[in-house]
Amino acid sequence: MLNHRSLTVQFAAVFLLALSLVGAAFYLILDRIYVNQLKSQAETVADNVDAFGSWVAQYGRVWVKDDNKSYLGHASLLQADEATAGTASPQLIPVDFYSKNPALAQREYSEVVERSPSPSKFRLTSHNVMNPGNKPDAFEEGALRRVRENNLKEYYELTPGGFRYARTVYQKAACIACHGDADKAPNDVKVRYGTTNGFGFKEGDVAGIISVRLPARSFWDVALNVVGIWDFVMILGAFLIAMLFIYYAVVAPVKRLTAATQQISLGKDADLGLADVPPKSGNELHQLALATERLRVSINMAIQRLTKRS
Repeated sequence: MLNHRSLTVQFAAVFLLALSLVGAAFYLILDRIYVNQLKSQAETVADNVDAFGSWVAQYGRVWVKDDNKSYLGHASLLQADEATAGTASPQLIPVDFYSKNPALAQREYSEVVERSPSPSKFRLTSHNVMNPGNKPDAFEEGALRRVRENNLKEYYELTPGGFRYARTVYQKAACIACHGDADKAPNDVKVRYGTTNGFGFKEGDVAGIISVRLPARSFWDVALNVVGIWDFVMILGAFLIAMLFIYYAVVAPVKRLTAATQQISLGKDADLGLADVPPKSGNELHQLALATERLRVSINMAIQRLTKRS
């Protein structure tokens, strides 16, 4: 058993156990800090997406020029030709504008970000998507299920592929026109997406999630950036200093005291090393040696008395 080993071995075992506990605590703290940092970055991305969607929603739709790839609604307006602008008889030419609702604008925004060098990516998805291209992936399906079943406002995971974050999006009154009753939806929405999916929502319902993806390094990559070679050297130095201390301050004096006590038990003179020890020393081993010396003197006095009586 460990308590039958030398004090040096016991101390080394206890020190290593304590070091292991400190290492485990460091792992948990660093992991929590890293995840919180990633979560903070993801929240910032979601905040920006929310803000952009709110900006579009306050106008109902936004109109853009010369973009007929995807739109909801089309209008032609007349404007002055640049060549004749400012003249007495400016020539008017038709210009096409195309409308984007909040969901479409946010989706196109996410596509631009997806093609950009930005490491942070996002998309909007739902359990009831209107556009099949917004179908949720495996993480998003799980996140949608959890936020709906547990009434969560957010959900996140650190996965092997990176950090995934989902913020719950609630149906707003401005969105009910397109996502409420399918029969009352704008005709251009019904023409483009049909009337099967993406409808039936009420104000306050969980509409979906803003899904954010961030690149994430492994824990050991992060840990090695925080703890360098000199940190390990200092830990090793602390271990060596502690081992030297326990040997010279505890083990060696105990061995010397044990040997001296053995000599005393045989009736021989022994040096307890008390020449430079003050009587009121605070060192417990000094006090033990002083007590042993008093015991030796008491035994000798008792032996002398017995000898005289004999």
